[in-house]
Amino acid sequence: MKGPVYAMIEIERARLAGIEELLPLVRGYREFYGQRHDAAAEHAFVQRMLRDETGAIFLARGDGAAVGFVQLFRTYSTVWLGTALILEDLFVDPRARRRGVGAALLRAARAYAREIGAAGMFLETADDNRAAQRLYEREGWQRERVFLKYNAPA
Repeated sequence: MKGPVYAMIEIERARLAGIEELLPLVRGYREFYGQRHDAAAEHAFVQRMLRDETGAIFLARGDGAAVGFVQLFRTYSTVWLGTALILEDLFVDPRARRRGVGAALLRAARAYAREIGAAGMFLETADDNRAAQRLYEREGWQRERVFLKYNAPA
C-alpha cells in the first residue's frame, strides 16, 4: 500500500512543548533497532535532550502530521579544529518513506551545521541498511574509507 504524497514537507526544530508528537517516532526508531518500548525511559531521554539542548532535534511534518525526525549532537574535532556534529538518529515513519522526508531532514541537518559554523558532520549506520546508505550518498555524504570504528562497554 502506498503512503501519502505530501504537498509540502515542513521541518522545524523540536521543542519541549511538542514532545508528545515526537515520542511515537522515537518508539518506532527504537523498535526498528530491536529495542523494547519503554515509555517512561523514552520520555525522560527525549525530555532531557530537548531541555538541555546538548544537540538539536528536527521534526518533519507531512500535511501537518509528524512523520520523521533527525537528532544531532555537538562534539569537537581536533582534526578539523572545530565543532562537529554527530548525526545520531534519523527516522522516518514507514508509511512516509520514499516521499522525500529523509532527504529534507538531512538538508535541515546540513543547514543547522552551517548555521552554527560546524566544520563537518558524521554518522554511522548499519552495514545492511542499504536504503539509508543510498539516501546518504544521494545527499552528498561520503562513505568513510580511512578510519575503523571500535566499541567498548562502559
